[in-house]
Amino acid sequence: MTDLGTSQRRSADDGSAPERQRGWRLWPPQTSWDLQPVVAWVRGAAASLTPAALWRNHRLFSVVACVSVIPRVIAALGFKPALFIQDSFSYMKQSVELLPLSELRPAGYPLMLHLLQPFHSLLLVTTLQHLMGIGLGAIIYGVLRTRGLPAWGATLAAVPTLFDSRQIWLESSILPDTLFTLVLMIAVAILIVRPKPAIWQAAIVGLLVSWASVIRGNGAPVIVLILAFLLIQRVGWKVLTACLAAFAIPLATYALIFFAEYGQLNITNSTGLFLWSRTTSFANCAVIKPPASLVPLCPENQPDHPALPAPAWSIDALLTERTPADYLWDPGAWYRVDAHPGINAYNNSLAMQFAERAILAQPLDYLTTVGKEVLLTFFATDRPDGYLSGHFTVAPHVDPMAPYMRYWENRYAHAHSNTHVVQPWAYFMFLYQLPVWFPGWVFFLVMAAGLVLVIRRWRGWGRYAGLAWGVAAVNLVVPIAMVELDYRYALSAVPFACLALGLACIRKPAPGTMVTPAAAGTPAVSGAAGTPGAAGAQAALTAEASEAD
Repeated sequence: MTDLGTSQRRSADDGSAPERQRGWRLWPPQTSWDLQPVVAWVRGAAASLTPAALWRNHRLFSVVACVSVIPRVIAALGFKPALFIQDSFSYMKQSVELLPLSELRPAGYPLMLHLLQPFHSLLLVTTLQHLMGIGLGAIIYGVLRTRGLPAWGATLAAVPTLFDSRQIWLESSILPDTLFTLVLMIAVAILIVRPKPAIWQAAIVGLLVSWASVIRGNGAPVIVLILAFLLIQRVGWKVLTACLAAFAIPLATYALIFFAEYGQLNITNSTGLFLWSRTTSFANCAVIKPPASLVPLCPENQPDHPALPAPAWSIDALLTERTPADYLWDPGAWYRVDAHPGINAYNNSLAMQFAERAILAQPLDYLTTVGKEVLLTFFATDRPDGYLSGHFTVAPHVDPMAPYMRYWENRYAHAHSNTHVVQPWAYFMFLYQLPVWFPGWVFFLVMAAGLVLVIRRWRGWGRYAGLAWGVAAVNLVVPIAMVELDYRYALSAVPFACLALGLACIRKPAPGTMVTPAAAGTPAVSGAAGTPGAAGAQAALTAEASEAD
């Protein structure tokens, strides 16, 4: 016979009510507002994060995380006031003027900058981003230890995020990618640690993915993976609805504000333009046969388009061919000189029409282009020394700064200086980045091995690893499919790929594994096997793994 108390505790664990408490009421859902378990969890977590507890239970990771602070401090001292690309000044402008919303980029990152604006410090922004980078490593480690990976394995999975010079470059830049990665990582971590979340936890996940969607546009597809994961976990319609509503309502509100300002129910007026620039890599208007209104958008009608096709199997042609960005930002591009010049709804609609026709007419060419650049992400981005590969350089990328750039930097940070190196710290960073980076071929092996193990161990930890691997794949492929190959976009896939491989390597929970209240069914956090409640928590986690197998 099933123990009634055990059944009720299990029901409370997965967020559902015991059977005898369920009624036929459709709305509102029955929700408990008892905060005692949450308070107990917070107290337990705080106790496990004291220096003594960290040194006792997580010594290896604590040492590694502290060492990772050193290159971040060197980067902050060696490159002042921060690293800039052209986009950086647009974000500062948006943070100063939150409304009207930008037609080019969503305002998720400028919102964070706006909260920090009273301090007028770019160093504060980059310092916070460095802490986010270390936090990413800590989450990877914590999740893997929670699910049973040994300390050395969990630490190894966090090392690329903690030490890769290109990750540190990204954190040192006024760019949204570190925040974007952290927000998605928190959402994924919640679902891995609490695979059957309560309603409020599912709502937090939905809110995080919604925020990520307005930090970088490619965050929205992640919600499809999360909803699929919740369906596989059979969490119930209330939890599923809570997650979807928490994702959709903020995003719809943003779209309504954008509609009130520009008359378009969207979050930008640039999606079509970016996708049009993507098609310039393969579009052939002789095949597409566009109407007269779209003929000016054909690649051959753009300035500086090559008169002859690139020679087959030519490395020089591959390395020097015009990129989608070259077409998009050319001063003579069609949308800059047509009847309604600029980035606006009219040109965005034309661009989207052309892009859709090009993809439908040449689907194999489109897929080939995307596939080629996904492979180039792994095999052609290891040692380029330009800013697009996340490389610290002596000369600033933006040189010279335009007057509007100085204006908005001054408005935001009360400064108007370009990125400049400070010796000897910059020299140390140049030395650091030569041997310390996450090679593209290793990234490829991590993704490939993760996929193989996800498939082989789907009935065990594979489904958890599959969620992390899917987010890595989305972060890797969607920017290439929608815009172009830019390695800084791909960097946001690395932490999820490492997390996925770590999860996929787990067979059974190891003795003494750090567990969570979700697995244990108790409000306290156990730091070691000898702490109260650890034995029951370990048994619960082992039972969960056995049931999955």
